[in-house]
Amino acid sequence: MAKTTSSDLALQHVRVAFVGLGERGRAALRLMLPVEGAEVVALCDVCAASVEAARALLPGESAVHCFSGADAYKAACRLPEVDLVYICSDWNSHPIIAVEAMRQGKHVAIEVPAATTMEAIQALVRTATETHRQCLLLENACFERQLQDAIVAIRRGDIGELVHAEGNYYHCLDDRWTAWRLEANRRHRGDLYPTHELGPICQAMDIGRSDDLQTLVCMDSAAFTGPQIYKERTQEEAPDFQNGDHTTTLIRTRRGRTILLRHDVLTQQPYDRRLLFIGTRGRIELCDTGRPSHEEMTLEMNRRLIAALTGGQPFGISVQDLALWCTVIPLSEESIKHGFAPVEFPK
Repeated sequence: MAKTTSSDLALQHVRVAFVGLGERGRAALRLMLPVEGAEVVALCDVCAASVEAARALLPGESAVHCFSGADAYKAACRLPEVDLVYICSDWNSHPIIAVEAMRQGKHVAIEVPAATTMEAIQALVRTATETHRQCLLLENACFERQLQDAIVAIRRGDIGELVHAEGNYYHCLDDRWTAWRLEANRRHRGDLYPTHELGPICQAMDIGRSDDLQTLVCMDSAAFTGPQIYKERTQEEAPDFQNGDHTTTLIRTRRGRTILLRHDVLTQQPYDRRLLFIGTRGRIELCDTGRPSHEEMTLEMNRRLIAALTGGQPFGISVQDLALWCTVIPLSEESIKHGFAPVEFPK
Protein backbone atom coordinates (compact mmCIF):
# COMPACT_ATOMS: atom_id res chain seq x y z
CA MET A 1 0.00 0.00 0.00
CA ALA A 2 1.18 3.53 -0.74
CA LYS A 3 2.36 5.57 2.23
CA THR A 4 0.80 8.83 3.28
CA THR A 5 1.46 11.54 5.83
CA SER A 6 -1.18 13.10 8.06
CA SER A 7 -1.47 16.70 9.07
CA ASP A 8 0.50 17.49 12.22
CA LEU A 9 -1.56 20.59 13.00
CA ALA A 10 -2.99 20.23 16.50
CA LEU A 11 -6.55 21.41 17.06
CA GLN A 12 -7.54 23.26 20.23
CA HIS A 13 -10.72 21.20 20.36
CA VAL A 14 -12.43 18.88 17.89
CA ARG A 15 -15.83 19.75 16.43
CA VAL A 16 -17.47 16.51 15.35
CA ALA A 17 -20.18 15.68 12.81
CA PHE A 18 -21.76 12.23 13.21
CA VAL A 19 -22.95 10.66 9.97
CA GLY A 20 -25.03 7.51 10.37
CA LEU A 21 -27.16 7.45 13.51
CA GLY A 22 -28.56 3.95 13.71
CA GLU A 23 -27.97 1.79 16.77
CA ARG A 24 -24.17 1.78 16.32
CA GLY A 25 -23.97 5.50 15.54
CA ARG A 26 -26.06 6.53 18.54
CA ALA A 27 -23.99 4.32 20.84
CA ALA A 28 -20.81 5.95 19.52
CA LEU A 29 -22.33 9.40 19.95
CA ARG A 30 -23.24 8.68 23.56
CA LEU A 31 -19.66 7.57 24.24
CA MET A 32 -18.22 10.69 22.62
CA LEU A 33 -20.15 13.14 24.79
CA PRO A 34 -17.96 12.73 27.94
CA VAL A 35 -14.68 13.00 26.01
CA GLU A 36 -12.75 16.13 26.89
CA GLY A 37 -11.84 18.24 23.88
CA ALA A 38 -14.72 17.00 21.71
CA GLU A 39 -17.82 18.99 20.75
CA VAL A 40 -20.65 17.46 18.71
CA VAL A 41 -21.81 20.13 16.26
CA ALA A 42 -23.70 18.17 13.58
CA LEU A 43 -25.91 15.08 13.24
CA CYS A 44 -26.73 13.43 9.93
CA ASP A 45 -28.65 10.36 8.75
CA VAL A 46 -30.78 9.38 5.79
CA CYS A 47 -33.66 8.96 8.25
CA ALA A 48 -35.01 12.06 10.04
CA ALA A 49 -36.28 9.94 12.95
CA SER A 50 -32.75 8.66 13.60
CA VAL A 51 -31.46 12.23 13.70
CA GLU A 52 -34.15 13.15 16.22
CA ALA A 53 -33.33 10.11 18.37
CA ALA A 54 -29.67 11.14 18.37
CA ARG A 55 -30.53 14.76 19.12
CA ALA A 56 -32.36 13.61 22.24
CA LEU A 57 -29.07 12.22 23.61
CA LEU A 58 -27.45 15.66 23.65
CA PRO A 59 -27.74 18.15 26.49
CA GLY A 60 -30.77 20.39 26.01
CA GLU A 61 -28.74 23.54 25.48
CA SER A 62 -26.55 22.06 22.71
CA ALA A 63 -26.55 23.98 19.44
CA VAL A 64 -26.27 21.34 16.72
CA HIS A 65 -26.89 21.23 12.97
CA CYS A 66 -29.25 18.43 11.90
CA PHE A 67 -29.43 16.98 8.40
CA SER A 68 -31.47 14.12 6.93
CA GLY A 69 -31.92 12.62 3.47
CA ALA A 70 -29.88 10.65 0.96
CA ASP A 71 -27.35 13.41 0.24
CA ALA A 72 -27.45 15.07 3.64
CA TYR A 73 -23.87 13.98 4.40
CA LYS A 74 -22.63 16.50 1.83
CA ALA A 75 -24.11 19.36 3.81
CA ALA A 76 -22.54 18.05 7.02
CA CYS A 77 -19.14 17.66 5.35
CA ARG A 78 -19.24 21.24 4.02
CA LEU A 79 -19.95 22.90 7.36
CA PRO A 80 -16.98 25.19 8.09
CA GLU A 81 -17.26 24.54 11.82
CA VAL A 82 -16.67 20.77 11.46
CA ASP A 83 -13.17 19.36 12.05
CA LEU A 84 -13.93 15.62 12.14
CA VAL A 85 -16.57 13.52 10.38
CA TYR A 86 -17.35 10.39 12.41
CA ILE A 87 -18.87 7.82 10.00
CA CYS A 88 -21.21 5.07 11.25
CA SER A 89 -23.38 4.53 8.18
CA ASP A 90 -23.75 1.36 6.08
CA TRP A 91 -20.59 -0.24 4.70
CA ASN A 92 -21.07 0.78 1.07
CA SER A 93 -21.35 4.45 1.96
CA HIS A 94 -18.24 4.61 4.17
CA PRO A 95 -15.68 5.47 1.45
CA ILE A 96 -18.07 7.78 -0.41
CA ILE A 97 -18.69 9.91 2.68
CA ALA A 98 -15.05 9.78 3.79
CA VAL A 99 -13.70 10.95 0.44
CA GLU A 100 -16.23 13.81 0.34
CA ALA A 101 -15.30 14.85 3.88
CA MET A 102 -11.55 14.84 3.22
CA ARG A 103 -12.06 16.80 0.01
CA GLN A 104 -13.88 19.38 2.15
CA GLY A 105 -10.89 19.61 4.49
CA LYS A 106 -12.19 17.38 7.30
CA HIS A 107 -10.49 14.57 9.14
CA VAL A 108 -12.46 11.31 9.10
CA ALA A 109 -12.96 8.40 11.47
CA ILE A 110 -14.72 5.43 9.89
CA GLU A 111 -16.53 2.48 11.45
CA VAL A 112 -15.40 -1.00 10.42
CA PRO A 113 -15.01 -2.02 7.73
CA ALA A 114 -13.94 1.30 6.23
CA ALA A 115 -14.06 -0.13 2.70
CA THR A 116 -14.73 -3.53 1.14
CA THR A 117 -13.16 -3.27 -2.34
CA MET A 118 -9.60 -2.60 -3.48
CA GLU A 119 -10.76 0.43 -5.45
CA ALA A 120 -12.44 1.99 -2.40
CA ILE A 121 -9.49 1.20 -0.13
CA GLN A 122 -7.07 2.81 -2.57
CA ALA A 123 -9.36 5.84 -2.89
CA LEU A 124 -9.21 6.40 0.88
CA VAL A 125 -5.41 6.21 0.97
CA ARG A 126 -5.04 8.40 -2.12
CA THR A 127 -7.44 11.06 -0.82
CA ALA A 128 -5.79 11.14 2.62
CA THR A 129 -2.43 11.61 0.89
CA GLU A 130 -3.66 14.37 -1.41
CA THR A 131 -5.60 16.30 1.23
CA HIS A 132 -3.24 15.71 4.20
CA ARG A 133 -6.23 14.76 6.31
CA GLN A 134 -6.35 12.02 8.92
CA CYS A 135 -8.28 8.93 7.81
CA LEU A 136 -8.66 6.66 10.82
CA LEU A 137 -10.36 3.31 11.46
CA LEU A 138 -12.74 3.03 14.41
CA GLU A 139 -11.65 -0.47 15.44
CA ASN A 140 -12.54 -0.44 19.11
CA ALA A 141 -11.21 -3.98 19.71
CA CYS A 142 -7.69 -2.53 19.50
CA PHE A 143 -8.35 -0.45 22.63
CA GLU A 144 -9.49 -3.23 24.96
CA ARG A 145 -7.57 -3.20 28.25
CA GLN A 146 -6.80 -6.94 28.28
CA LEU A 147 -5.42 -6.70 24.75
CA GLN A 148 -3.18 -3.79 25.67
CA ASP A 149 -1.87 -5.81 28.63
CA ALA A 150 -1.29 -8.83 26.35
CA ILE A 151 0.67 -6.74 23.84
CA VAL A 152 2.92 -5.46 26.64
CA ALA A 153 3.53 -9.06 27.77
CA ILE A 154 4.24 -10.22 24.22
CA ARG A 155 6.70 -7.40 23.57
CA ARG A 156 8.36 -8.10 26.92
CA GLY A 157 9.01 -11.65 25.70
CA ASP A 158 6.80 -13.44 28.21
CA ILE A 159 5.79 -16.12 25.67
CA GLY A 160 9.01 -16.02 23.65
CA GLU A 161 8.88 -15.26 19.94
CA LEU A 162 5.30 -14.81 18.71
CA VAL A 163 4.84 -17.31 15.87
CA HIS A 164 1.07 -17.77 15.41
CA ALA A 165 -2.18 -16.00 16.28
CA GLU A 166 -5.85 -16.89 15.90
CA GLY A 167 -9.03 -14.85 16.05
CA ASN A 168 -12.69 -15.92 16.16
CA TYR A 169 -15.64 -13.80 15.17
CA TYR A 170 -18.65 -15.99 15.93
CA HIS A 171 -21.63 -13.67 16.25
CA CYS A 172 -25.03 -14.98 15.19
CA LEU A 173 -26.83 -11.79 14.18
CA ASP A 174 -30.39 -13.12 14.56
CA ASP A 175 -32.65 -10.05 14.89
CA ARG A 176 -29.72 -7.65 14.37
CA TRP A 177 -29.63 -8.17 10.61
CA THR A 178 -30.06 -4.92 8.68
CA ALA A 179 -31.23 -5.00 5.08
CA TRP A 180 -27.90 -3.69 3.74
CA ARG A 181 -25.79 -6.16 5.76
CA LEU A 182 -27.96 -9.10 4.72
CA GLU A 183 -27.62 -7.99 1.09
CA ALA A 184 -23.84 -7.77 1.44
CA ASN A 185 -23.78 -11.38 2.66
CA ARG A 186 -26.06 -12.44 -0.16
CA ARG A 187 -23.78 -10.93 -2.80
CA HIS A 188 -20.29 -11.68 -1.46
CA ARG A 189 -18.21 -14.64 -0.29
CA GLY A 190 -15.18 -14.22 1.93
CA ASP A 191 -14.35 -12.80 5.34
CA LEU A 192 -16.58 -9.73 5.26
CA TYR A 193 -15.78 -8.51 8.78
CA PRO A 194 -12.16 -9.32 9.70
CA THR A 195 -10.84 -6.29 11.56
CA HIS A 196 -12.14 -7.04 15.07
CA GLU A 197 -9.68 -9.91 15.19
CA LEU A 198 -7.05 -8.97 12.61
CA GLY A 199 -6.49 -5.47 14.00
CA PRO A 200 -5.44 -6.63 17.48
CA ILE A 201 -3.36 -9.45 16.00
CA CYS A 202 -1.54 -7.07 13.64
CA GLN A 203 -0.78 -4.75 16.54
CA ALA A 204 0.60 -7.62 18.62
CA MET A 205 2.73 -8.81 15.67
CA ASP A 206 3.88 -5.27 14.81
CA ILE A 207 2.51 -5.71 11.27
CA GLY A 208 3.24 -2.76 9.01
CA ARG A 209 6.39 -1.98 10.96
CA SER A 210 8.77 -4.90 11.62
CA ASP A 211 6.70 -7.44 9.65
CA ASP A 212 4.13 -7.46 6.84
CA LEU A 213 1.22 -9.58 5.70
CA GLN A 214 2.35 -11.52 2.65
CA THR A 215 0.04 -14.36 1.50
CA LEU A 216 -3.61 -15.22 2.15
CA VAL A 217 -5.70 -18.35 1.56
CA CYS A 218 -9.44 -18.38 2.27
CA MET A 219 -11.93 -21.26 2.30
CA ASP A 220 -15.61 -21.26 3.17
CA SER A 221 -18.39 -23.74 3.77
CA ALA A 222 -21.45 -23.83 1.57
CA ALA A 223 -24.22 -21.31 2.22
CA PHE A 224 -26.51 -23.58 4.26
CA THR A 225 -28.12 -21.00 6.54
CA GLY A 226 -28.03 -17.77 4.57
CA PRO A 227 -30.84 -18.60 2.11
CA GLN A 228 -33.14 -19.55 5.02
CA ILE A 229 -32.45 -16.28 6.85
CA TYR A 230 -32.91 -14.29 3.67
CA LYS A 231 -36.31 -15.87 3.01
CA GLU A 232 -37.41 -15.30 6.62
CA ARG A 233 -36.40 -11.63 6.43
CA THR A 234 -37.58 -10.73 2.92
CA GLN A 235 -40.10 -13.48 1.97
CA GLU A 236 -37.97 -13.97 -1.16
CA GLU A 237 -35.96 -16.98 -2.28
CA ALA A 238 -32.17 -16.55 -2.47
CA PRO A 239 -30.67 -19.57 -4.24
CA ASP A 240 -27.71 -17.33 -5.16
CA PHE A 241 -26.84 -16.49 -1.53
CA GLN A 242 -23.04 -16.25 -1.54
CA ASN A 243 -21.58 -16.01 1.96
CA GLY A 244 -20.87 -19.41 3.45
CA ASP A 245 -21.90 -20.28 6.98
CA HIS A 246 -18.29 -20.48 8.12
CA THR A 247 -15.26 -18.79 6.56
CA THR A 248 -11.65 -19.56 7.43
CA THR A 249 -8.74 -17.33 6.40
CA LEU A 250 -5.07 -18.26 6.79
CA ILE A 251 -2.38 -15.59 6.41
CA ARG A 252 1.42 -15.92 6.35
CA THR A 253 3.67 -12.97 7.12
CA ARG A 254 6.97 -11.99 5.55
CA ARG A 255 8.82 -13.24 8.63
CA GLY A 256 7.11 -16.62 8.43
CA ARG A 257 4.48 -16.21 11.14
CA THR A 258 0.87 -17.30 10.62
CA ILE A 259 -2.58 -15.88 11.40
CA LEU A 260 -5.86 -17.82 11.40
CA LEU A 261 -9.20 -15.96 11.24
CA ARG A 262 -12.64 -17.55 11.60
CA HIS A 263 -15.86 -15.73 10.65
CA ASP A 264 -19.44 -16.91 11.23
CA VAL A 265 -22.46 -14.65 11.67
CA LEU A 266 -25.04 -17.11 10.37
CA THR A 267 -25.16 -20.30 12.44
CA GLN A 268 -26.81 -20.69 15.83
CA GLN A 269 -23.91 -20.86 18.26
CA PRO A 270 -22.78 -18.88 21.31
CA TYR A 271 -21.11 -15.52 20.78
CA ASP A 272 -17.35 -16.06 20.71
CA ARG A 273 -14.85 -13.31 19.97
CA ARG A 274 -11.56 -14.87 21.01
CA LEU A 275 -7.88 -14.21 20.42
CA LEU A 276 -5.04 -16.69 20.82
CA PHE A 277 -1.34 -15.81 20.68
CA ILE A 278 1.17 -18.68 20.51
CA GLY A 279 4.84 -18.08 21.17
CA THR A 280 7.93 -20.28 21.33
CA ARG A 281 7.62 -20.45 25.14
CA GLY A 282 3.92 -20.14 25.86
CA ARG A 283 0.56 -18.71 24.88
CA ILE A 284 -1.95 -16.00 25.76
CA GLU A 285 -5.68 -16.44 25.22
CA LEU A 286 -8.20 -13.59 25.45
CA CYS A 287 -11.99 -13.85 25.48
CA ASP A 288 -14.56 -11.11 24.99
CA THR A 289 -15.92 -10.09 28.39
CA GLY A 290 -19.17 -8.58 27.17
CA ARG A 291 -20.98 -5.27 26.86
CA PRO A 292 -19.27 -3.32 29.68
CA SER A 293 -15.92 -4.04 28.05
CA HIS A 294 -17.30 -2.96 24.65
CA GLU A 295 -18.34 0.40 26.05
CA GLU A 296 -15.02 0.86 27.87
CA MET A 297 -12.97 0.18 24.75
CA THR A 298 -15.14 2.46 22.58
CA LEU A 299 -14.82 5.24 25.15
CA GLU A 300 -11.04 4.74 25.25
CA MET A 301 -10.93 4.72 21.44
CA ASN A 302 -12.82 8.01 21.33
CA ARG A 303 -10.47 9.54 23.90
CA ARG A 304 -7.42 8.46 21.88
CA LEU A 305 -9.01 9.79 18.71
CA ILE A 306 -9.62 13.24 20.15
CA ALA A 307 -6.20 13.27 21.85
CA ALA A 308 -4.56 12.47 18.52
CA LEU A 309 -6.20 15.48 16.89
CA THR A 310 -5.74 17.94 19.77
CA GLY A 311 -2.29 17.00 21.03
CA GLY A 312 -0.51 15.42 18.09
CA GLN A 313 -0.53 12.04 19.86
CA PRO A 314 -0.62 8.85 17.77
CA PHE A 315 -4.06 7.29 17.48
CA GLY A 316 -2.57 3.84 17.02
CA ILE A 317 -4.35 2.99 13.75
CA SER A 318 -3.05 4.78 10.66
CA VAL A 319 -4.59 4.97 7.21
CA GLN A 320 -2.02 2.35 6.16
CA ASP A 321 -3.32 0.03 8.89
CA LEU A 322 -6.87 0.74 7.76
CA ALA A 323 -5.98 -0.18 4.20
CA LEU A 324 -4.08 -3.35 5.10
CA TRP A 325 -6.69 -4.76 7.46
CA CYS A 326 -9.61 -4.02 5.12
CA THR A 327 -7.71 -5.56 2.19
CA VAL A 328 -8.45 -8.99 3.67
CA ILE A 329 -12.07 -8.59 2.51
CA PRO A 330 -11.43 -8.38 -1.27
CA LEU A 331 -8.44 -10.75 -1.09
CA SER A 332 -10.47 -13.42 0.71
CA GLU A 333 -13.15 -13.08 -1.95
CA GLU A 334 -10.50 -13.42 -4.67
CA SER A 335 -8.98 -16.51 -3.05
CA ILE A 336 -12.34 -18.28 -2.89
CA LYS A 337 -13.22 -17.23 -6.44
CA HIS A 338 -10.06 -18.89 -7.75
CA GLY A 339 -10.60 -22.21 -6.00
CA PHE A 340 -9.26 -21.30 -2.55
CA ALA A 341 -5.95 -20.24 -4.10
CA PRO A 342 -3.17 -18.26 -2.40
CA VAL A 343 -3.19 -14.55 -3.16
CA GLU A 344 -0.53 -11.95 -2.39
CA PHE A 345 -1.07 -8.76 -0.42
CA PRO A 346 -0.33 -5.56 -2.36
CA LYS A 347 3.18 -4.24 -1.76
